[in-house]
Formats: sequence, C-alpha cells, structure tokens
Amino acid sequence: DPSNSVQVKCMARTRIPTPHGLAFLHLYHNNVDSKEHLAIVVDSAQFSDGSATSPASHIRSASLDAKWGEDETEMDRITRGAYTGRLSSTSRNVSSPSTNSQPSSHSASIVPAPLIRIHSECFTGETIGSMRCDCGEQLDEAIRLMSQPVLLPPTAPHGPRERIPGRGVVVYMRQEGRGIGLLSKIRAYNLQDLGHDTVAANLMLGHGADERRYDVAIAILRDLGLGAETGEGVKLLTNN
Repeated sequence: DPSNSVQVKCMARTRIPTPHGLAFLHLYHNNVDSKEHLAIVVDSAQFSDGSATSPASHIRSASLDAKWGEDETEMDRITRGAYTGRLSSTSRNVSSPSTNSQPSSHSASIVPAPLIRIHSECFTGETIGSMRCDCGEQLDEAIRLMSQPVLLPPTAPHGPRERIPGRGVVVYMRQEGRGIGLLSKIRAYNLQDLGHDTVAANLMLGHGADERRYDVAIAILRDLGLGAETGEGVKLLTNN
C-alpha cells in the first residue's frame, strides 16, 4: 500500500464553535507536499469531564498526543492542543501519549461508525459563495449531519435507547480546483465561459483532468484511529 509511506503529523488542535455545535480543528503537516491539510473532528463528547464512560471511542490524533521531546513542557502540549476535556483558565488536563477513551463494553459493538467526508478546498464556493459549485453547501451539510445526535439500538428487547452525541470527520484537503490551484482554476472558469467543460479546460491549461490525491487523507484518518486495519471503521458520507 503506497499510502503507508505517507507520514502526517498533527501540529495543532483547537476548539471551533460552528453553527451546528462544537468541533475540533486539526492542522497537519506531511512528507508529501508543503500544504497544511486539515481535519475537522466533530466529537463533542470529548468536552466531558471524564467522570462518565462514553459508549463510543473519542476521535483523537495519535501524533498530537505523542511525546515530541524530552524537554517539552505541559504548556507546550496545551498550546498545541494536546489536552483532554474542556480547556479554560481553570481546566488544563494535559493528554498523555496513550490518551484514548475506551467505550463501555456493553454498547461499543452497537455504536455506529463515525461519518467521514473527504473535502477538497474551494475558495470560490466556500468563502465568496460562488454559485458555480455547491462545495460550500456540501461542507456545511457534512458538518451538520455529523453533529446530529445518534440513537443507539436498545441493549435489551423493548429496552430504553441511549442517545449519544454525533461523531465524524471532515478531512479538508488543500487541493483547489481538482488539484490545479486557484490561479489555474480562475483561468479554467474563463475557458468554461467559452464553452469548454471542466476536463477540457484543465487539459487546455496543461493539467490533468483531475490532479487530486488521497493518500494524505488516508494517513490523516489513520492518525485519528479511523479506517485502518486496527482502527475503528468509518461510514463514508461523501467523497468530493
């Protein structure tokens, strides 16, 4: 598997309030390109104080929680987002390299796999609301669906059904315009106005029909403990 040679490292993680609830934004570096790809992790159960066992594992970055050096301080870890629970002036719970919420055994097998979307950056659609595409709407809808509470099947016939917070990850890949970049994308739009379709416009500019790649996205999911042979399964919502 070529993707096994791709290495990613989560450089920072922080809390992001969204219109659909709280999420964690993770910023990654990798050994393939110089782009800062992102992961938007919807997993509000991580804000709990840890007094109760969650029926679902928390979605955490192994590289972020790892020990980065003998001389790193607790403040170094806090600053990059390697903490558990809710961060505040009175709550500073530093994570450990082995941090991982273990689900309760009685319900772990019935917890649905988290929703996943691989999303390619689209400045025109997401930032200025261009109606040439629906990328902004797709991104927003993915986060909304991931934020919806999940109703677990009853553990006994006709028993009560437990409701847990929704979970999911949007892997946000910095590959604008099918990977050709914003400059070429703008030029391609002009060619499209002349009557050429997206593929023809890209080819006319000297690019491939689609230059996006997904090996870095796979590595990010593995770092989050998802999709790998030894990790939790996923449910692919959409793949842009």
